[in-house]
Amino acid sequence: MEPEVFLEQSNVIPLTKALIKVLNDKPNASDRLTLLNNAGINSAWIGNLRLESQPNTLAPSLVAAFKAYRISRGQPDYHPMVKLLEHLSEFIESYGLSDEEVDLFSRLIDQGQENFKALKVRSAVGRIESPKGNGIGTGVLLEKNLLLTCNHIFSKTQVQQAWVRLGYKTGSYGLEDIFELDMKFVCFHNRLDYALVRIKGEPPQQSIVVRNYTFLNDGQDIRLIHHPLGKPVVISDIGKIVQVGEDYIDHNISADEGSSGAPIFNTQWELVAIHRGHSGIGRSVLQGILAGIPMYSIKNHMPLNLV
Repeated sequence: MEPEVFLEQSNVIPLTKALIKVLNDKPNASDRLTLLNNAGINSAWIGNLRLESQPNTLAPSLVAAFKAYRISRGQPDYHPMVKLLEHLSEFIESYGLSDEEVDLFSRLIDQGQENFKALKVRSAVGRIESPKGNGIGTGVLLEKNLLLTCNHIFSKTQVQQAWVRLGYKTGSYGLEDIFELDMKFVCFHNRLDYALVRIKGEPPQQSIVVRNYTFLNDGQDIRLIHHPLGKPVVISDIGKIVQVGEDYIDHNISADEGSSGAPIFNTQWELVAIHRGHSGIGRSVLQGILAGIPMYSIKNHMPLNLV
């Protein structure tokens, strides 16, 4: 999944044609400005448009600006295309749009809302490093300064000092927030293979609120957000839970070294487990099946009211 992509290339021409119809209904620059303002679109963004242009010129410019727009940390749930389409959908019958164009607006709005949710939870995922700059695992931010990950990424090489780099995505290295970890763990469990680690400092990212401690089901759709091989953060395509045990799940999402400790989300973007890796000694699974630790098992072994 690429949550920065709000408009696929295949939708550019259909959206452009639909917006030409809308702009034909708003022939004056002042009417178009009112439309964009009423949609809640940022005035600085509007200022880059030539609102007096002909519809067949202005519509492609609008669409190109939509494609180029990048979500900012200050406005994580704002995108001008989503804003405009949501506003237009309230008056959809006024513009003579076809059923296909109405459906296009609906699909783009839904995809935009899904992207907002994905970007929000992705910002709470970080690459764990030791030494600094060398990725050894993935963690997820709980509360304001608590990081949940797998215990084995520290124990297998007796890590003495580690950091978490939040916001590490393609093209952003050096721009992220990096914090040292307190190696006196808040709590951990060797068999379950989790560790809750305190971060030295307070990251600006919004942490994950864990609401789903319910049992999981075979066949349930999930996604993994991780740093495979220490690379920039990746949101997986949808995978499935293939088996649920008392203290484990098996899933079919591809992962690699550096993915251990990564959060697993359900389709509502609720944190339901963390990725562990191979199933370990005593259990045999099919090739390509990997293990995770359910949040309900972790919660049961944590001190009360910790998260």
